[in-house]
Amino acid sequence: MLERLLPKLIDFIRSGSNRSVIVICFLMSTLFWFLIKFSKEYTYYIDYPLEYVNQPIDKYLKEQPLSELKIKVKGHGFAFLKETFFNRNADIDLSKLQRQGSTSFALSQALRPNIARELNGFSILDIEPDTLFLDFSIKTSATLKVSVPLDLSFSENYVQYGDFKVVPQEIEVFGPAHILDTLTRLYTDVLKRDDISENIDVSLEAILPNAMLTARNTAVKVSQEVARFTEIHKKIPIQLINVPTGKELIVKPSEVDLSYWIAMKDVAKVKASDFVIYCDYDEIAMTQRKILNIFLDENKKPSIVQRVKFHPSTVEFVKKN
Repeated sequence: MLERLLPKLIDFIRSGSNRSVIVICFLMSTLFWFLIKFSKEYTYYIDYPLEYVNQPIDKYLKEQPLSELKIKVKGHGFAFLKETFFNRNADIDLSKLQRQGSTSFALSQALRPNIARELNGFSILDIEPDTLFLDFSIKTSATLKVSVPLDLSFSENYVQYGDFKVVPQEIEVFGPAHILDTLTRLYTDVLKRDDISENIDVSLEAILPNAMLTARNTAVKVSQEVARFTEIHKKIPIQLINVPTGKELIVKPSEVDLSYWIAMKDVAKVKASDFVIYCDYDEIAMTQRKILNIFLDENKKPSIVQRVKFHPSTVEFVKKN
């Protein structure tokens, strides 16, 4: 649009018509007025935002501190115009405050050299207020467990291998007692992964649920080994337990078909003898049928196997004595 308008404006000025002369005079007078006004010196206040840094981890401010200083300056109008295009702030280092009794304070004049450098082209006449008072209260602390919400899906035949690891498992958090008393743990963002076939090794941040809470470190290292698994089938003999002396029991069938999932790199580590499948003779007194339940001894099952299943789940029995 500007490309079309500019040639028309130039043609209008070159036309020499009365209207073009009036427009040129108006533009010239406006320019001279602008130059005269902005060449003069003015005294005015500039709002200078404050940013509070290095807040003590074991303390918190009872009240919202002052958000800006008022800087009384003298300068030309062009300097004020230029200042509208800058976004400045002054840092108040809370670890370097002066103290008088129980009161902490910072002198605004200590900021003057830095502000003067930033406000180049102005003469600083005054800074208000001259003193910033800050009222702190002591925080309590609590050690909270870290939880990582998971949304994981694995590629076909891949599953997690070993334990899901979170380091650190606990974080010391500082804050007002009435807030800490409502918390039992800290959470990170949800760890979401799809079609997983490789080890997970990421860094997350524990989320502090209130702005008044602080911690020395919120970084959390999360790792999970991932392995390709395969399904193994084995024939496992059925053992009999609690058989009285002089008694004999025959079960049919005498073995089960057992299956389990295991990481391919661990296949050779597991043998059929590592599983204990049994029937309990004492169950005979509680059944009216010639059927016994089959059990897997979970305490003796290898820890590196998953999804253990066996068939059948019951057997028929015959007492010989």
